[in-house]
This record gives sequence, C-alpha cells and structure tokens, in this order.
Amino acid sequence: MKQHTTAVSTVRMIPLLIAAAYGPGAIGADAKLEEVIVTAQKRAEKLQDVPISITAISGAQLENRGIEGGAALTGLAPNLQVNKSPGNSMISQISIRGSVVGQPAIYMEPAVGMYVDGVYIAKSQGSLFEMLDLERVEVLRGPQGTLFGRNTMAGAISFVTRKPSGQWSGAASLDIGNFGRHVERVSLDLPKMGITSINLGFRNEYAKGWMKNDTGKAEGSTDRQAWRLAANFDISRDLKVDYKYDHTEADEGQYPTTMYSLRGSGSPGLPGVTTLLAYGQRFASFPVPALAAMGNRIIGYANTMAGYIPGNERPSSVSTDPNSSNYQRLQVDGHALTAAYELNATNTLKYIGSFRKMYLADRLDLDGTPANLIMTGRETNVRSFSHEFQWIGNTDRLNYVAGFYLFKEDGNTIGGQHIDITPPPANNKFVAYRTTSDAKALYGQLDYRATDALTLSAGLRRTTEEKTNDANQWATVGYRGPFLSSILPVAPGATAIQPWVHAAASFSATTPSFSAAYKINEGLNVYARMAKGFKSGGFSGEVPDLTGVTTPFNPEKSTTFEVGVKSSFADGKAQVNASLFQNKITDMHTTRLLPGTTSSVVSNAGKATMEGLELEGVFLPADGWKIQGSYGYLKAKTEEFMDYPYNATTAALAGVSATTLINTAGNRVMPYAPKHTFNMSVDGRLTKTAWGTLRGIVDYTYTAAFYAYSSNISYTVANAGQSGTLADINKMPALGLVNARLMLTNIPLGGPGQADASIWVKNLTDEKKIVNLIDFSFFQNAAWTPPRTYGVSLSYKW
Repeated sequence: MKQHTTAVSTVRMIPLLIAAAYGPGAIGADAKLEEVIVTAQKRAEKLQDVPISITAISGAQLENRGIEGGAALTGLAPNLQVNKSPGNSMISQISIRGSVVGQPAIYMEPAVGMYVDGVYIAKSQGSLFEMLDLERVEVLRGPQGTLFGRNTMAGAISFVTRKPSGQWSGAASLDIGNFGRHVERVSLDLPKMGITSINLGFRNEYAKGWMKNDTGKAEGSTDRQAWRLAANFDISRDLKVDYKYDHTEADEGQYPTTMYSLRGSGSPGLPGVTTLLAYGQRFASFPVPALAAMGNRIIGYANTMAGYIPGNERPSSVSTDPNSSNYQRLQVDGHALTAAYELNATNTLKYIGSFRKMYLADRLDLDGTPANLIMTGRETNVRSFSHEFQWIGNTDRLNYVAGFYLFKEDGNTIGGQHIDITPPPANNKFVAYRTTSDAKALYGQLDYRATDALTLSAGLRRTTEEKTNDANQWATVGYRGPFLSSILPVAPGATAIQPWVHAAASFSATTPSFSAAYKINEGLNVYARMAKGFKSGGFSGEVPDLTGVTTPFNPEKSTTFEVGVKSSFADGKAQVNASLFQNKITDMHTTRLLPGTTSSVVSNAGKATMEGLELEGVFLPADGWKIQGSYGYLKAKTEEFMDYPYNATTAALAGVSATTLINTAGNRVMPYAPKHTFNMSVDGRLTKTAWGTLRGIVDYTYTAAFYAYSSNISYTVANAGQSGTLADINKMPALGLVNARLMLTNIPLGGPGQADASIWVKNLTDEKKIVNLIDFSFFQNAAWTPPRTYGVSLSYKW
C-alpha cells in the first residue's frame, strides 16, 4: 500500500510540473531539447517522425543515471521489465507489454530481441554481459517482425555503441562504494592512422557479496572484466568498413536466493498436499518401508527448514550447504563487421556479419539452508553466425529498404539437479542436449510520402527456419559426490531415463507491417500501425519423454494494432508522446505437465490479449533543468490455455477424464504483466562555482505487483489445470526504487581535459522486497531486491 500511494502521489505531481514548465520566466530563452536520432527503420531518422513506440536513451543519460548494459533498464520505458533469473544474474527475463519467456533453457527463444550494433543476441543465457561505450539504447515496443525478424514478437532492444572519433581523446573513471565495490573504466580514441580510426575500451568491476552467508562465503559478489575494440576503415569516399569486438568474462559467487515458504503449488498426483511437511507425512504413512523412510526424512527437512523462513522482507543472511561451492561463470566473445558502400547519393548497400560465442556455467544451491536439498548446475556453449545484406535508398517521395538475412546457431547444455525430497533414482537427474538453428529471411519496406503531411508504409518479411534437437536424460542412485563431476562419463549406477534421440523440424512465417503517419504541423504527428511478429518454434529438450522430446512446438505469433501521437511544443522545450495498443497472441507457448509426472513440455496451447496505454514526456522547466518521465498501463488476459485437469476431483467437476485437455484460461493469470509501470527523473543544475557546476539527479521507478508464473487462481474450480503454480503464492509485490546522484562537473584541473566527481546511491530507501521466485511444488525460494549501495565516482575526459 505504501508503494501504491507513493506512485499515485508522484503521478499527481505531473500537472504541477507541467505548470512549472510554463510559468513566467521558468524556461531559459535559448534552451531546447536535443533532437534524438534513431535507426529503428534501418536508416537515421528523427525519433518524433518514426511511427513506432520507441524510447531512446542517450549514452549521456545512461552515464549520468549510473546505468550500464541491459540489466538496469526496467521501468525506463513504459511496460518494460528486465529481470534476472533466480540464482544467476547473467540470465535475463525480458518482458515488453506482458510478453515474456521465463524458461532460460537454450531451446526456448526470447520474446524480446536484443541487438548490439545490429547483431542479434540469440539467448537469454549470458545476455546480461557488459557493454562499453554505449552511444544510445533504443527500446522498440510491439512486434518488429518485418525489419528485425524472429523472436521480436514483443519488441526489440537495440544497443548502439560509439564509433571511433579519429582524434586523440579518452576517458578514465573510478567508482568506489560499499561492499568493497570498485569499478575501473578506460576508453581511448587513437589519432587516425591513414584510413584507420581505433577506439579501445576496458572495464573491471569487483565487489564482495552483499548477502551474508552463515555457513560459507557471502553471496552476490561481482568479479567481471570486459574489453572492446572498435575500428573504422575509410577505404574510399564511398566504402566504409567498421569492425567491433567485445569480450566479457566473469567468475562470481551465486546470486543470492533464500528459502521463502514451505508452501508450494502442490502436485497433481497428491491433491490437497501443498506444504513440504504434508508431503512428508503423506509418504511416511505409506506401508512401503523405503517410502516411509523417505517421508520421515522429508519431515525432518521441513522442521529444519522452518527456521530459515525470512518472512516478507529480505533477510540479513542466507545459509547454504557448507560442502557446496556455488558459482556463476560467463565468457562472451563477439565479432561484428559492417561494410557500407554508397552507390550514389540516394542508394547504399550494407553488409553486417557477425560471429559470437558464449559459455555459461553455474552451480546453485537453491534451497537456502545448510541441507543438501536442492542443487542444480549447468554448462552451456552457444555459437552463432549471421550475415545480413541491405539495400537502403530513397527518391523524392519514397524511402525503401530491402534485405536478405542468414543466421546459424549451434548450442549445447549439460546439467542436472539433485532434489533430495524426490524418490530415487530421479532425485539425481541429469540432462544433455544440443540444439541447432538455420534461419533465412527476405524482407523489405516502402515508405511513401503521399502528400507533404501523409506518409504510408508497408513492409513484409518471409522467414524459413530449420531446427534440430538431440537430447538424453539419466539418473544416479544415491549420488552424493561433487555435483557435476560425474556427468560425463555417466557414473556407475546410472539409470537411463531417456536415451539419446534426434529430432528435426522446419518452420516458416510471414510477418507484414503497415502504418500511416500524418504530420498535422511541425510539432504534432499522429500515426496508426499494424504489425505481426513471431517467436520461433522448437523442441522441449529437457522433458524425459520420447514423444515430448521429438514433437516440435510451432512458432508463437502476435498481431498488434496501435495508434499514437508524438508532439513537440513550447518552442522545442517540451515533448509528449502517447500510444494505445492491442496485442493478440495466438499459438501461445505454454508449459504443461505431462499426466502423472512432474516433467513439463512446451506446446502451442494458448491465446492471450494485451491492451494498454503508454505515455512519455520530457520538459525543460528552467535553464539547466530537465524533467522526464514515462507511464505504462497494461491489461493482460489469457483467452485460451489448454491443460490437463489438476486432479481427479477437478476432472469430475469439468465432466472429463483426468487425461482430457480442458481450457483453463478463465482460471489463469498472465506472468510478468504489471498493470502499472512508472518512471520519473529530475536532472537539475543547482549552482555554478569556481570549482565546477553542481548538478543533482533523482530517479524514481515504480513497478506494480505482478505474477511470476502463468498461474491457477484456484485449484478447486472445474477449470483448474495441472501446469503452473497457485497465483496467490507467486505474486511479486509492487516495488518503487529511488536512485540519486550529486555531481560536480567541469572541474578545472588543468591539462587537456576536465574532471567530474559525484556521490551516488541506489535503492535509497533500502527496499527489501522479493523480486523473483522458484516454486518447487512444496516450498519456494526467493530472490530479493539488492540492498542500498552507495559510493563516489571520479572521472577525467580529454
């Protein structure tokens, strides 16, 4: 309630801020908003002229607000969430307008495409790597299936890095903060040498763990390094070639997860049992000695774990298995080559080629107690290649772009889990799988200026794709050794669950887009847009069932209708953009339990509708001051979710057998779909002194409550389904975060450049709320908001 009241109060301040912006003498006579240029349509255009819902965040804004990479973008654009996977802070869960993929396995494709300098970042695993020298970030909301392609069903996030200047210049900075945090950054532009301009960048970050571990090393530590090389080659007047290389490596402790609740969503095979204690009591009553012994062991676990339940606020410490060494490791290498050749003044040919490889490994203790209860681990390798050819041109009234795209990917994962409450041999289960993709696409878009005010656009993309999946699973009886050490070769006593199988499938999709933009005057544009997008199909690589592994799920598809207005007024000192949208999803990917098992399979068993409103504004209320904000409203509803009945009782209520699919949509909530998102930032020049200019920045971000899973509202109604958790026990609370920075800029130290110094704080009010969880059927773990961090930053630029 406190957060809701705060958000409402902040929203009510907006009219006062607008009034202040136009008060007598409030705005400096020469102050104007900087014109923002974006490349959302493969060409440089003014943000206010593009008929798409876009948020553009400049590199200067990112630096001033202490934002590096994609992990801190939540709330900076309406209806945008960027969450970290529980237990691993290098795996993303990105949602735009309520479309998200919570499964981090590499056989699942994201719903939001991430791009760095036009190169697609294929997987959620390892996607939260370091990015140096960012020039801007563009958040494109709604399907981008025509110009960006597969897996941009919900939208795209495009990171654009800075090109070398060709002049001797650079920047060096140092951050020092609590938890022993220190960050060193260096960026150098070398003088142009013949046809070559080069930029070099380096970043090092280290911090101790922010959550105390009563039985081991503190969790939440940071230890990562990143390098970047950018080189431009002016081959001739018409031919320019850019090469960029990025490297990230990290070797850190586990991202903190704690025990949260001994109540879970329950099991379809044990109706009515929803707590770990009840689960143990059920087995302890069995006449089979082995199962009774297991039940008594589970009762012991439940009694022990009860002492580690933190309540609804982040605990001060966690406890892990003292014999377990937990970690998260990442190595990313990316190469990108862009060549642009100007045929003439109005036509350019462009080639973008890339090669990327990613290695991610983790070992996670997920129960948050000293018991050896829940342990998982994985090692993943992914390699991807892409080639894109573009023809970009224009005439007096026509802009056009045409392209051909090739993408190949080869990834494999080996991993497993130890769940001590599961009857053997399944309590030690391992999986290995390899997935490949070979995609091709042809696309084009025409923008025709029918009149001086009206521009009509039409685009089309045709994608074809071939995917393969090779997978197997096995179990070990009574395994208690180092967790991943005996995966290969298979340890003695291993029992095959699913032998190696191979499967292949082909998919295709056609994704058009249409828009009409009308310029009422120089400061007011309106537009309407229809666009289709899709998320690629694939195979359920981890399900221990021959049919599940070899039966493909088809692409998920979306169609969005959107109308919007983009306005600039007050002599260039204010902008307000707004959009209304409706998004229909069909063939929705749903994760469904197989009857009589605890294993899930992905299928096309759903439909959903998302509707909403998005507002963005920026104002210059006085010379040296800027106020900007955004608001998103989202209404997400499941229209169809085909699932098996939760148990025999609900099957009887529905009048079907327990193995007959029923529509559970009326009993479902949508995941990662907060009704409200809000952000406001105030950046102001406080005073000028002989020692520099003093500035202050306060940034507030609010996210309303949302659900972590596509959940059942009730288990006792006729349309209760087997899959998903219970809604009321996986609801994330509303969260409001305040970050602030006090800066002294343009400090005259002499020499060729200037210095800046600042003191900063993140999570100023030290919010201690749950932000993600995993439901293990009879108990839950949780990830929490990191604590308040603060420090000082020093930088020198020349």
